Amino acid sequence: MIDDEESNGSNPSDSEMDCNEDNASITDKSSFTSKNGLKLPTGISISSKSQCCVCRIQMVPPTVTIKKEDRSIIFIRRNIFIPKGSRCCEIHTSNGYLLREDFFKLTAYKDDYRIFNLNYIVNTMQKLRKMVNSNKNVDFDDPLSLSGIEYKNLTGFTRTRHDRVLSYIPASALKTSINRSPRCAIACLLMKLRLTMSNSVVASMLGIDNKRKVTDIIHSTSAALVKYFVPHYLGLAHINREKIIKKHTSSIATRLLTETYVQKTMICFSAPMRTRFPSFSEASFFMVLFSI
Repeated sequence: MIDDEESNGSNPSDSEMDCNEDNASITDKSSFTSKNGLKLPTGISISSKSQCCVCRIQMVPPTVTIKKEDRSIIFIRRNIFIPKGSRCCEIHTSNGYLLREDFFKLTAYKDDYRIFNLNYIVNTMQKLRKMVNSNKNVDFDDPLSLSGIEYKNLTGFTRTRHDRVLSYIPASALKTSINRSPRCAIACLLMKLRLTMSNSVVASMLGIDNKRKVTDIIHSTSAALVKYFVPHYLGLAHINREKIIKKHTSSIATRLLTETYVQKTMICFSAPMRTRFPSFSEASFFMVLFSI
């Protein structure tokens, strides 16, 4: 019998649950009720510690255990039950969650009838209700809502690059609210920069009820990126003087700046007189060395 939630006194014992789950296939398929729950037809995926439940090949470490959220969503959307503890190859996931492409690639290994605990059915209905009520046209928090191509078309970033930028931003820098998460906030800024849309259009696409909130999101996200992300790649805040001298100074510059006596030269560039230059690459330059 299927019951991912915590058991209470009214539920059957663990041994009885295990027995029912192992013998979920029933003979009398005309009866859909049971003293322990409901018998429902559903697809069942492969459950193995050595075989991937997505591509069904022998797995090579590292592997990932399918998260409870993914198992619930796949059951709701595709009527495929993934047994608890099922594993897949790491390439099928991002941050531990199934990629959208692999979500639809996963198929049922067999079709059977399963006994679902009443608590499990109630919780599944609550999750379905939450999904419907919080549904947005574009949802960056749901790893299954956008494909890799759609993700890049909207933001200019791949999901991996987006994750990398997000990893530099501490949780306290961008607050999480009903209108946004840190991931959605960064995506909002990227969409604004890439698509040059008005704030009202961005608000409609992301399910934000007020364009002024989009302005606040863009300002706070920009400030967080400038403070935590930019110093790692622009300017000199990420490097010290000793490192510049040892690793980023050419041999010629080292001689000019460190030797006590060196013949100083002045390098001058000049170009022949032309009324028009077809292109910069076609302009010829002469180098004249003057000894001082």
